[in-house]
This record gives sequence, C-alpha cells and structure tokens, in this order.
Amino acid sequence: MLNTAFRCGLGIALTVLICASASAAPAKPPTIVLVSGEFEYKSAETLPVLRKQLEAKLGAKCVYLARPADPKAQTIAGLEALDTADLAIIFIRRMTLPEEQLAHFKKFAASGKPSIGLRTASHAFENWKEWDRDVLGGNYQNHHNNKLATTVRVVPEAAGHPILKGVAKEFASPGSLYRNSPLPSGSKVLLMGSVEGKPAEPVAWTHDYQGTPVFYTSLGHPEEFGTEAFDRLLLNAVQWALAQPVRKTEAAGAAEPVGFRRVGVADFDKLWREKRYTVLDVRTADEFKDGHIPGAVNLDVLDDSFEKKVAALDKSKTYLVHCAAGRRSATAAAEMKKLGFKSVVDLAPGFNGWKAAGKPVEK
Repeated sequence: MLNTAFRCGLGIALTVLICASASAAPAKPPTIVLVSGEFEYKSAETLPVLRKQLEAKLGAKCVYLARPADPKAQTIAGLEALDTADLAIIFIRRMTLPEEQLAHFKKFAASGKPSIGLRTASHAFENWKEWDRDVLGGNYQNHHNNKLATTVRVVPEAAGHPILKGVAKEFASPGSLYRNSPLPSGSKVLLMGSVEGKPAEPVAWTHDYQGTPVFYTSLGHPEEFGTEAFDRLLLNAVQWALAQPVRKTEAAGAAEPVGFRRVGVADFDKLWREKRYTVLDVRTADEFKDGHIPGAVNLDVLDDSFEKKVAALDKSKTYLVHCAAGRRSATAAAEMKKLGFKSVVDLAPGFNGWKAAGKPVEK
C-alpha cells in the first residue's frame, strides 16, 4: 500500500494548486481517464490513489482502467472511455494491444485533447513504437544502472513554466535514470537528470503533437509518489493540461480517405505527415535497408508470404503503399482491393520520386 505521505502530500498540493489556478479550471468538471498497464512500478496502486484525489479536489470525473493481473494478458477493457475524456494519464509498459483497443489511443492522440505520460509510457506499445517519438516527443533508449543515484534539476530557462511552480530546483529520484537524448526538436525540456559519470538526460518535457498538448516525465517510481517535488510536478501538469485550449481538428469531423488512389509525392507526403496511416513499403528487404520512408513497414509484394501477411492487417484502415517506381505498388494495391481493403493510397512515382523530391529518408 502507498504511504500516508503520498495521500496527505497530494491533498495539500492539490488544494494549493486549485486555489492558485481557479481561473484556469474548465467550466465543467473534467473527465480524466487514468490507464495502468504495467507491473514493474506498481501503477495499479499509485493511479487509484491519484484518481481519488483528483475526484475529491478537482471535482473531476475520473475513470480508472487497468490491465488484468495476469502478466501475459495483452488487453485493457473499457478503453472506449477515452473517446469522451478531456485528459488521459497513461502508465503502460510494453503491451501489444489488439488493434481495436490501440485505435482508441490513436484516436485520442489525434483529438486535440491533452495527454500525460508517466515513466514506462515511453515504451507503452509494442505495436505502435512511433508513439514515443511522435506523440510524446521522446527518444527512449533504455536506462542507466538502477544502483546509480539520480539527481534531478530544473532547467534554468524553463524555471517559469507553470508545470514547475513550487517544484524544488534540485531533488533526488529513487528510480533509475532513463536515457532519452537527443529529443526531437519540438520537445521543450523542463527537468534534467544526472548520474555520476554519465551525460545528463531529459527527465520531463512538454511536446506538441499536431496541435495536441502533451506532458511526459520519466519519473514515476512508486517511492516518488508522496514526495513534495513529484506530487507538485504531477499535479501542476494536470492543471496545465486541462487549461490548454483543445485544438479543433479536421480529423475529428473528417472522414478517412476512402477507395483506391494513385497520387503524387505532395499528396502522399501530406497524408504521411498526419501520422495516422500505415506506410507499406512493398519493395524487397534489401531495398528497404538501403533507405526507406520513416515509419514504413516492409512487406515484399514479390514474396510468397505477401498475401498471407497483408491479409492479417486491419482492412478498415487506410494504407499508404509504395515501391521503387510505382509498378509493384500497383500490383500490391490490386491485391489489397481483392482482399477487401477499403482504402489504399498508392505513391505513383514510388520511393525514387519521394527521394528525388528531397523528402525524409531513414536507414
């Protein structure tokens, strides 16, 4: 069970924050969904206590969702609650969710409503690894030895940020220091952490995902809850997130692309940058290794297993398909149409055209 310091400290911090931030409170009680999906850091104990405090002090309507106690379970019931949430607080680790459940997280990320990720949220989904980079603005690369003492410091340039109000300029963390450097350029670091003999690492930051406000911290060890610094950081983050204007997104009211289309680089690039669709590179594995569109999945259309592999995909979703010059992707699109896919966008000039236009390429 959690110590009483967490319960009391959280209550005091919330009271202070609410009095100081009443003007930023939403007109109606916010709906906050808290999702626990890991066992290493006892989020099944910490998040329910946080839920009660948010309900008591903010008047929030909170929904707590949890992974079953069986470590082998790869499911979380009730995720449809995200569809009407004002804020999501996510503490999940390495889950491979069914596509229909993962779709609720993807829809929420694109909704314009804020998210808060705690500790293992950086590696929450095994079947959506772009989540860390794209949505959270992170770059998780494991962690330093947990026997090394971690010191956390406020970034001087960020000292005036509302999430850092009342947070000590320097404090110790009982958890191992996550390696996240370098972060994407759009992430704004609030806290840095250090261990002896290693470069400092970002520990907390904000990020803008297509207009959606996001806060992430690699803090969240169970012993962290109940400490003055972490409680204030977390509660400040909740207040900050709820005060952010919700982006009016075209995605919320616009339909997915439907049908089968061949498009040029400009249209393909526009859809790719929305980060909502799967890019299928149907070239050979060797061609893919030599360079490919960031985030693409390689399924060789000439491989005997192509039909079986592509048939396992969600046929209701939109796929951005390409090969080298457009011929093999046309074959792949035709095969997908025969299999019952609803929406495929084929890059007419292929990867050669993409590369010639100076678009992003990774190896």
